[in-house]
Amino acid sequence: GLIDPIGGSIEVLGPDGSDQRISYVLQSTKVNDTLPVTVREVVTMGRYAGSNARRLGAADHVAVDEAMRRMGISHLAGRHLRELSGGQRQRVLVAQGLAQEHEILLLDEPLTGLDLTSAQAIDSVIHDETQTGCTIVMTTHDLAEAQVADHVVLLSGRVVASGAAEEVLTVENLTAAYGPNLL
Repeated sequence: GLIDPIGGSIEVLGPDGSDQRISYVLQSTKVNDTLPVTVREVVTMGRYAGSNARRLGAADHVAVDEAMRRMGISHLAGRHLRELSGGQRQRVLVAQGLAQEHEILLLDEPLTGLDLTSAQAIDSVIHDETQTGCTIVMTTHDLAEAQVADHVVLLSGRVVASGAAEEVLTVENLTAAYGPNLL
């Protein structure tokens, strides 16, 4: 629902035919530095995604606290977003996605340009989410991260290959996508 497709369709249904909840975490989000918003407030915004404005209940506060704990940012709860490093901001945005209690988590380059601590925290949560049955759809240029995926789609202006990582991430396919000089 973010953009209209040029062609085709995508249906996201649970085993019983019901719609599944989807969280989306952007690669980077520009926030005006004069906006006085705290880490807790940003993560809490995830509880409003896809619903009408409502008062938050106890379960909402638990979900926010748990998302912040999982991302290792609880100690930053009262800090303003403008005071954070890029890696800390990205962890806040991932926590916002986690607070939405999703079945599908879409991540756009979640590890790009991050410090080691933030990258490891996000990577750990991504792998934990798959263990609980969550579907992760993630864009990445990191071949090491792609190698551990269940399914890989290699793109270069078109679909070069799609399937299991060991079938897709071959020298032949990578050369077709990136050219021989990059390899």
